[in-house]
Amino acid sequence: MSAEEASDGKMTVIEGLADLNAQDGDTPRLEKLATGAGATVIRMGFAAGQVMKDHRAPAPILVQATSGDVSFSTADRTVSLVPGTAVHVDTGIVHKLVANTDSVVMLTILR
Repeated sequence: MSAEEASDGKMTVIEGLADLNAQDGDTPRLEKLATGAGATVIRMGFAAGQVMKDHRAPAPILVQATSGDVSFSTADRTVSLVPGTAVHVDTGIVHKLVANTDSVVMLTILR
């Protein structure tokens, strides 16, 4: 069931946040799971070794590991995203992600 199908206008249920669904190649698979008032939720499925190269977010973001281990880096710091760890990043900050193991990361774009 998609998030839109589970929405009743008051609450949206988002399923599949920990489903790996990685793709072949050098980059992770990104899948939009839901869009609502104030936020968009995207699942990123990484196979070990995949990289999301330096980029900037168009809005503040919250990045949270649901499984695995991903190195999240800005110019000033690298954090190991493991389940139970999240980072908040302001608009326009350059960052990259590198999967140390097969991993799933939940990205929430805050608007």
